[in-house]
Amino acid sequence: MAKKKVKSDFEDMKNKIDESFEFDDEDFGDIEEKKQQLSRNKNTGHKIFFIAVGVVLLICVISLLIWNKGQRIHIDPNEDTSEFDTEPNDYIQPLTNEQMQGKPDDGILTILTLGNSPFADNGDGNYLCSELAAVTKADMMINASIPDSYQSRTREASDYSNPVDGISLYDVVSGLVNGDVSNVISSASSVSDQAYERAVRLEGIDMSSVDCIVISYDLSDYVDHRNIYNPYDDDDVATFCGALSASVKLIQQKYPYIRIVILSVPACGKTIDDYYVDGTTIDLANGTLNDYLGSEVATCATCGVSFIDLYFGVINVDTRDKYLVDDYHINEAGAKAVAERFDKLISLN
Repeated sequence: MAKKKVKSDFEDMKNKIDESFEFDDEDFGDIEEKKQQLSRNKNTGHKIFFIAVGVVLLICVISLLIWNKGQRIHIDPNEDTSEFDTEPNDYIQPLTNEQMQGKPDDGILTILTLGNSPFADNGDGNYLCSELAAVTKADMMINASIPDSYQSRTREASDYSNPVDGISLYDVVSGLVNGDVSNVISSASSVSDQAYERAVRLEGIDMSSVDCIVISYDLSDYVDHRNIYNPYDDDDVATFCGALSASVKLIQQKYPYIRIVILSVPACGKTIDDYYVDGTTIDLANGTLNDYLGSEVATCATCGVSFIDLYFGVINVDTRDKYLVDDYHINEAGAKAVAERFDKLISLN
């Protein structure tokens, strides 16, 4: 009796388990529908992938055809491309609003030029002064350059044993800033009649009315083996760059609103016994002209004044015959080219 009871319970349990795992046709229908949906999604993904690949290939083909076709460019065989033969080392520094505070506004654009032969050649008929006046539309050009002078001194500032030192850049600037140019005039009288004639014109210059000072010296410091700089004294006036730095600082201290523009050495070499010496590669004693120029632009950047590279920007080995006389002095065509570059880089209005 007990065995029958156990058997009956087992069969009941089996029946219940079978009932729990029974599936209707609807259940199998849902699974089939999901399988079809997955298949459709897979096919759609493949289609999108192949369409994207096709679009990319089409773009590549079109781009290749356009590139292969090229573009017609008109080239003027007479165009002057010498500007791109070298890379000028220009440094342009406009005045700040703080520097411009306190600037007298007289409505007159006044430019003062300092230096030697670039501004002193031909006296009152100097080509460079005339061309600068034309491009800047200056109302007044004051030419205070002194022939036979140098940018640097040979001795310290207080030593006047060498008359040429008395007409150097630092001495001229110091006299103008302090309102006493007597030492400059006295020194100039011992140098040459031309230097004296120009120096006496320094008297009476009103620095407060000057809007821009343009400074340019020739090859003199390089040819006469003047030191480029003093690594222990940035303002050593017995060096090419030290004299420039000290002079600029004198002006900035008293007249911060005056725009200062330095024109680099405007020649590429010199003639010695009818033999041309290329300053780019020849070191006469203290470096090549490249060394002078590189140090000068660094000095200008440190002092915050503008520097225009005429050496590589205008007058180079290829243009020296066109723009220079005797590989040294700027002619009328050279002055025009320099003025055009000045006008391109400097705005005084």
